[in-house]
Amino acid sequence: MTLEFVLDIQRWGGGEPTAVGEGYSWIYEGKYYSVLYTRGGMFRGNHIHPNNQHTLLLKGRGKYVFRVNGKNVDYPLEEGKILDVPAGVPHILLPEEDCLSVEWWDGMFEAEEFDFPEFTAEINERIEEFDRKAAELKKEKQ
Repeated sequence: MTLEFVLDIQRWGGGEPTAVGEGYSWIYEGKYYSVLYTRGGMFRGNHIHPNNQHTLLLKGRGKYVFRVNGKNVDYPLEEGKILDVPAGVPHILLPEEDCLSVEWWDGMFEAEEFDFPEFTAEINERIEEFDRKAAELKKEKQ
């Protein structure tokens, strides 16, 4: 018997919501799990994993884009269905509206950056604007 927590859930990003959204993660039996709230019009991913990733959309609408043989291939997400992202495939999540998802990997979370500039350039401008407004709000509260 143990009095330790089995699921030691950690908040991503230093504990504050970001332009992209919120994330929580834990490790269970050697696999990495996360619950993610992602704002519509933002992105997640933009990388490659050495392990298979599995995404279950709980609420919202969006798609993953995989880079396959040099071309982008869209994979729409459906609420209640799992989308598998194969190991070694560059991918990016593009939510059309706010999304809540659960993701897990066949092992630990490891990611190598891979850029989809055709999507990220415009979105990064929105992230910078969000960060500017957030900084202003923090100053006003002081």
